[in-house]
Amino acid sequence: MFEDVVQTSTCKDNACDCGTFFLDCAGCFGQSQVHVESSPAVRQKHPNVERLIEETWQKEIARAQEAGKTLFDGRLCRLNSASYRNSTLELSVGEVSFKEFLGTNLTHAYLRYVHGSEVLADALGASAVIRTGDGFLLLGMRSQSVLYHAGRIHPIGGIIEAAKDRPVDPFAAMKREIEQEINVSEFMDIHCLGLVRDKHIIQPELVFDVSIAPEFIDVRQLAEKALDAHEHSEWVPLRDHPAAAVNFIEQNYCRLTPLAMAALLLHGLRHWGSGWFAATRGYLRSVI
Repeated sequence: MFEDVVQTSTCKDNACDCGTFFLDCAGCFGQSQVHVESSPAVRQKHPNVERLIEETWQKEIARAQEAGKTLFDGRLCRLNSASYRNSTLELSVGEVSFKEFLGTNLTHAYLRYVHGSEVLADALGASAVIRTGDGFLLLGMRSQSVLYHAGRIHPIGGIIEAAKDRPVDPFAAMKREIEQEINVSEFMDIHCLGLVRDKHIIQPELVFDVSIAPEFIDVRQLAEKALDAHEHSEWVPLRDHPAAAVNFIEQNYCRLTPLAMAALLLHGLRHWGSGWFAATRGYLRSVI
């Protein structure tokens, strides 16, 4: 069913417009079908962009201090390129800082029109639509403590961090995010469904389809003790059914983040087929 949507050699250049996000590549990739190659390539520098990054960083540090918070300039994985070959998703990644990501994609994504897309940090994210043991899809309401999309419905996920002591493994990174946010560490099924980009910030994001054994009510209790429990103010259950998903999107359209849309559409593509995907994608484009 995936061949009817997007299967290209170079993902970004042939992206599919899905309303609030771009779909660079769709598929159903197991861990052995996602290959990651480290690259020395770095973000392209420009004096005006670097100045803007520094100004943005100083402003956000001041805001964080006023709120009693701390900003950490960690090392992140930068997606340099992505391609699809022989049923395999191939990713070339380098390193970039959170400071660079904050000053480009997160707050000044328009810079790509002025200086070219290579000045963006393009930190690689990983998000998941999670199916509970009792047949619900799990999304979260972002709390006011987060930097972006506060108060909106969003999938579990985060940015993939760069580490010198281990290779880049998107599947392992996704599992860590899930454990940190809902305190679940055992998985019945996990597949990567593709690569997308939020139209506003153009951040590349791998979308995963994950099944877990605990039921929704148990997950909600487990999440209270999770390391990153503060990131979500509540958990939003959605019945795992094609009609229920469309109804949910219609009722919550303005509250859903682009990544939430992407996660639901790619989950539907895998489980309900390309016809459902095409019809729902057409609806999303018509209401924007």
